[in-house]
Amino acid sequence: MKNLELRKRLLTVVLTGAVALSGLAGCGNTTVVATDEPVSETAQIEENEVAAAETAENKEEAAVETESNEPKDYGTLYVAFPTGNIRITIDILAKQLGYFDEEGVKVEPVNLAGPNALTAIDSGSDELDLLTVGFVPDLQALASGYDLAFIAGTAVEGGAVIAKKGNADQFKDASKIINVDAFTNAKLGFVRNEASWVVTRQYLLDNGVDATTIAAIESEGSGNITYYADETETAQAVQKGAIEIGFLPLEYALLYADSYDLEIITAAGDLLPNYVCCREVTSHSKLNEKRDAFEAYEKARIRAWEYYKKGETDDTVKADVVKIVSDYSGKESDYVETYLYGGVTKFSCDPNASGIKSYSKAVYNSGALADAALDFNTYDLSQNISDDVYKNALDELVKEQPDNEFYASLEKLYDEYK
Repeated sequence: MKNLELRKRLLTVVLTGAVALSGLAGCGNTTVVATDEPVSETAQIEENEVAAAETAENKEEAAVETESNEPKDYGTLYVAFPTGNIRITIDILAKQLGYFDEEGVKVEPVNLAGPNALTAIDSGSDELDLLTVGFVPDLQALASGYDLAFIAGTAVEGGAVIAKKGNADQFKDASKIINVDAFTNAKLGFVRNEASWVVTRQYLLDNGVDATTIAAIESEGSGNITYYADETETAQAVQKGAIEIGFLPLEYALLYADSYDLEIITAAGDLLPNYVCCREVTSHSKLNEKRDAFEAYEKARIRAWEYYKKGETDDTVKADVVKIVSDYSGKESDYVETYLYGGVTKFSCDPNASGIKSYSKAVYNSGALADAALDFNTYDLSQNISDDVYKNALDELVKEQPDNEFYASLEKLYDEYK
């Protein structure tokens, strides 16, 4: 480009000089006079070369512009969108707002979850590329030898510790959040592997309760714990006084608060802030095969996360988010709004590598992985965390919008929990 500009200037000098000389030939007339004399051969060659160079440069610039305007196409990802599940709100928004398409990845929703989903991913089946819900089943599959890679998050926290209305205060403690002695002597109940118990159990261990005491509490038949088939049974048991403390997902604690006379002792997130809930998991083989598609997928999700967060301060955006999720899931809008913006759950696309490791240990210590071939207290989970997928996507967004404060905050969050 610099050479071309220099040659243009040289050509201007040559042509100007030629015209000026022709003007001086006019009997002392100092006015430049038009002439029919041909431009010198050297000047004509220069002019032709500049014209050719300009044409080539214009074609090159046009090609670059065309390439930049070409729609991106990183292929298709088959992603778990369990019917009616709104914990995947960020994924729903990214799809319904068209962000996946804009980032060049086609997302095909698949109504699949649990062990079947993990088997499909591990086997290399074309049925599913990415599971978006759950975490403990991921660890169980990993311990069974499945080839899994955690690439990002779906949600964090989301559990509650409950009591019957009027009874919660006796189990609280101003300095330790919960009254440790009261908890170790109370009748407890929950669905097996309930996250809020896993978190509470670890909190008790971290605050002086020894493992032998915990094991005695958990002993079926002789201990203080009753296991229930589902969340409704747990809520009913608290209401009837069969148990004093129950452990539920936060949405159930709020949903059943009035009908079963419940109140919240503490949110599980207060006992272990930002503990991981649902993670986005694939296999290393699928990740190697479709890395560009996965990174484009995460870019779209981060954009959708930003839109969701705007709804916390912008009522118009909030109404739009609630409508999108309600229409897609079939859930009532009031319930969706409470779930999304009422403190029920916290959405986060951040991989939270440190949280994955700490919560995995808590789950293992709770006995939920008693038959696992891996000891998650010693197993290096780093080999199953591919958080660079998310980080590369975030870096691309920061590059595109360097002044975006939300993206800047996500960089700090990633560094804090990596």
